[in-house]
Amino acid sequence: MNVLKSIYTTAALALCVMGVSSCGNEWLDVSPSNGTDAESAINSSSDLDAARTGMYAALKGTRDFTDYYGQGFFIYGDMHAGDDYQYNNISGSNRASFFYNMNYSTASDFTRALVPWQSPYMVIGRANRIIAAAEEGSLTDQTDAQATINQYAAEAKVLRALAHFDLVRIYGKPYTEDQGASDGVPLVTTVLESSAKPARSTVKEVYTQVVKDLTEAISSGALATKSTPGYVNLWGAKAILSRVYLNMGDYANALTTAEDVIKNSGASLWTRDEYVDAWSAEKPNESEFLFRISVTDNKDNNDLEGIGNLQQQDGYAEMVATKKFVEMLSADANDVRNDIFEPTSIDEEKSTYGTNRVYLNKLRGLNGNTRIIPIVPIIRLSEVYLTAAECAFRTNDKTKAAEYLNDLVKNRTTTASALVTASTVTLERILIERRKELVGEGQRYFDALRNNETIVRYTSEADKGWQASLSKDAQSFNRDYYKAIAAIPQAEINANKNIKQNPQYGE
Repeated sequence: MNVLKSIYTTAALALCVMGVSSCGNEWLDVSPSNGTDAESAINSSSDLDAARTGMYAALKGTRDFTDYYGQGFFIYGDMHAGDDYQYNNISGSNRASFFYNMNYSTASDFTRALVPWQSPYMVIGRANRIIAAAEEGSLTDQTDAQATINQYAAEAKVLRALAHFDLVRIYGKPYTEDQGASDGVPLVTTVLESSAKPARSTVKEVYTQVVKDLTEAISSGALATKSTPGYVNLWGAKAILSRVYLNMGDYANALTTAEDVIKNSGASLWTRDEYVDAWSAEKPNESEFLFRISVTDNKDNNDLEGIGNLQQQDGYAEMVATKKFVEMLSADANDVRNDIFEPTSIDEEKSTYGTNRVYLNKLRGLNGNTRIIPIVPIIRLSEVYLTAAECAFRTNDKTKAAEYLNDLVKNRTTTASALVTASTVTLERILIERRKELVGEGQRYFDALRNNETIVRYTSEADKGWQASLSKDAQSFNRDYYKAIAAIPQAEINANKNIKQNPQYGE
């Protein structure tokens, strides 16, 4: 069988430009964490297991590749919005400022940015090897290990779908803007030779493949039904599919899929009393995690550049809640989510933030080590409830929308007036609850884009809060602004002339 050497040569060249030590195309298939050569031929289920380890390793990133769930994806999803969660201009070290400040105008500016590109394609490349090996049917223990082989192939389809989905949301226009007619990202579903130079598929083509991968994995019967931290199972796949349908504006399918997860997964919402401790690094409450990354030791983390170290005030202290968000959340003193934030203990920040709770304490360091963050959420049951509430509302079932929203709210606050009825529930109320619940989990910006919201950091000095001065364009913008979608790193464009750059980004 063919051995994958690269998704395509452009990525290797990008690393050369970025100053990474290796300028070959092997970056896409570096050895997984167990040390097995990721470019070795896959001959048996044990080889497939090693490839699976490498695939999940690429998802969470390493010290050399931090642009995906290890760091970059969360920065992009929260800092590019910047209305709830902002760059900390007092103590930050500019690791999270790029998409917040938006001081870029050329594609070359993205070459060193932590915009997800490399690692998602690493996930895709490794997933393709697993799928190809499993479907080829020539593994030495194919018959005896068929169930394991099928499971790994199904997991690979889920992760391939997730990576394509994340990429197309970053580099392509929202599906709801033009029903996917515009340029998306290169769609890679086979093992490619290093000379391959794929062009961009449309957003619709990418979404079509994402749905196909997820539905095939789900219907295969091969995915585990029980949860194992760090690995995707059937219910994690269905939860991701509900998120995909939501971003497509396919509210009927999103609702049906979300309800399946809610009713049949066995997962349960954290109660108000459980919420804060549920995020414990040492003893997490797994009941709400449908799919999360598991980082367990110092060989399995992103070191100083990891998202946990950037969020924690004991780390790089890069991100804090905005004044508007703090005011919105603290308006209900009984909302337990106030307690997931901490006030600053940094002397030079106290004159600005005072006693306000600004530091998000979801991603906690194991035994105080901010570099090792065991709990990195990809999707939780609370999001699925919010998806169900929104989609029920959009399909004109306001009774059901109120029920799903209340299911979550009553597990977050004791304030009776926070609950809604079929006559009082609104789309705005549901979307505000998404902001409160999912802050810091990388979803805010994509919600704003799909709903064609105007992102408002501030509109005047009186409205500025504790944000640093921003350019006029960065203070308020919507999805029509060309910087609303990322530029493909210029090194990729230079190496692969088949990739068309997003409009208005100069070199």
